[in-house]
Amino acid sequence: MADSEDTTMTDAERGQVNTAAAEIYDAFFVPALFGQFPGQVLDHAKVGAGARVVDIGCGTGIVAIAAHRLVGADGQVVGVDPNEGMLAVASG
Repeated sequence: MADSEDTTMTDAERGQVNTAAAEIYDAFFVPALFGQFPGQVLDHAKVGAGARVVDIGCGTGIVAIAAHRLVGADGQVVGVDPNEGMLAVASG
């Protein structure tokens, strides 16, 4: 297997999608497949005002964005994802 620093690998081979592909994913797949879950996940985790949340593998940020609404100005939400295209959409 090639080293992760190998510049001959394509984005797809490195598991990366560009921002345009992440936007399509966010617009079509996220609502259809995952839209029902953020509230349930955050309720189960008992996230509320002032909480600090780390969303590991946040993708386009569906849970992190919902958490941000709940934690308010006194809370903090951080999303982590290895895919730069997904993070670009999540932070946009």
